[in-house]
Amino acid sequence: MENQERKTLSASILKQAVRDIASKDSHLSQEAIEYFNTKDFDNLCSSLEIQSDKVRESVHKLFQYPLLTRKKIADRLARIIDTKIVKDN
Repeated sequence: MENQERKTLSASILKQAVRDIASKDSHLSQEAIEYFNTKDFDNLCSSLEIQSDKVRESVHKLFQYPLLTRKKIADRLARIIDTKIVKDN
């Protein structure tokens, strides 16, 4: 798999994890927030050349918002990931 394909796949994983935080399914959203505290997440961020601690801090703040607001912000974040990570590479 080429580097660009890896980055696209990694960005897709990150986007889905962010979207899962905004899930109506509380179990899924809890699993998503736990993912952001794993070594796998740190490795994913490293492969995308982004700071895992900054992303982690942001998603933990996101998790504190009410569900509707969380969904809107998660969608915006997904678009940013597409624009800044996928398309810039």
